[in-house]
Amino acid sequence: MTASVAPIPVQLTDVVKRYGRRTVLDGVSLEVTPGITGLVGPNGAGKSTLVRSILGLVRLAEGKARVFGHDPYRRPRRVRELVGVVPEDECSVPGLSGVEMVRYAARLSGLPATEALRRAHEVLDWCDAGQERYRPVETLSVGTRQKVSFAAAIVHDPPMVILDEPTNGLDPIERRAMLGRLTTLARSHGKTIFVSTHVLPDVQAICDRVIVLARGRVRLAGTIAELTRPPVPEHHLTGTGPLDRLAADLSTRGLPATVRVGETGPLIALASPQPDQLGLVWSAASSVGVAIRSFGPACRPLEQVFIESLRQAAQETAAPDQVLIESGGINAPA
Repeated sequence: MTASVAPIPVQLTDVVKRYGRRTVLDGVSLEVTPGITGLVGPNGAGKSTLVRSILGLVRLAEGKARVFGHDPYRRPRRVRELVGVVPEDECSVPGLSGVEMVRYAARLSGLPATEALRRAHEVLDWCDAGQERYRPVETLSVGTRQKVSFAAAIVHDPPMVILDEPTNGLDPIERRAMLGRLTTLARSHGKTIFVSTHVLPDVQAICDRVIVLARGRVRLAGTIAELTRPPVPEHHLTGTGPLDRLAADLSTRGLPATVRVGETGPLIALASPQPDQLGLVWSAASSVGVAIRSFGPACRPLEQVFIESLRQAAQETAAPDQVLIESGGINAPA
């Protein structure tokens, strides 16, 4: 008997969504796999609409969506059971306390009254809500309201959680705590986490994979390591001492190297060595008196990758003469 293959958490195929004559999603195809996936893009890129498409909350012009193999438009209740959602917009019910709000979400998911209350307190404890849970939600701080919304999303223990701009308005301490909870859910509890955001440091801090959305299309998708890898593999070395002498020594040993200025100071860039060449680097450093601080594969900043993808998207949708002007092919009038 062959083991059954678990369905992919989210699959979108050629999804098109229009509002009137404006195309917001233009042939979007993507997969969200287990782990933490970040959806990034500028404001107006279509991120929130894409999240609503996954949940079956907007009518698609073309394409299809599947959540753990289920069609969210035909089986919305099943999808709600499998996915917890923390929306960007305020979704609390005025007049209810924090714990009542989470208990209400648990009851909607089908839990009995007593179990719903127990689970509400359990997840609010895990979210560090404290005694604030007994206050009306409309009187809570932004950080505590976010804790309540997050607790309401996970109170029924779904295998996947979708969060739309989860750190908006949070102070640095609350932001770090939120990212830590997401990491714990993915690493320790096997949840699939899908985070839609425009905050690149959050993505770099916790995500396994990244999807870049711009002008309604997927521009890049892959692991952070794949997307930030330079076109030509190389290693970067930082240290104290005569780096120029070390670069010259490495070049004579068959490892072409140059000194560059990095984000934190000078560094040596050299062709990625083979495993049997690593010893040459350390012996060369010792011979010229360089104390190595760091040495490893080079990567481009995620921000640079993001900006390049946006620039390419802008060029693809710009008028031909505008592209020539921006690229220097036509001189703009003085």
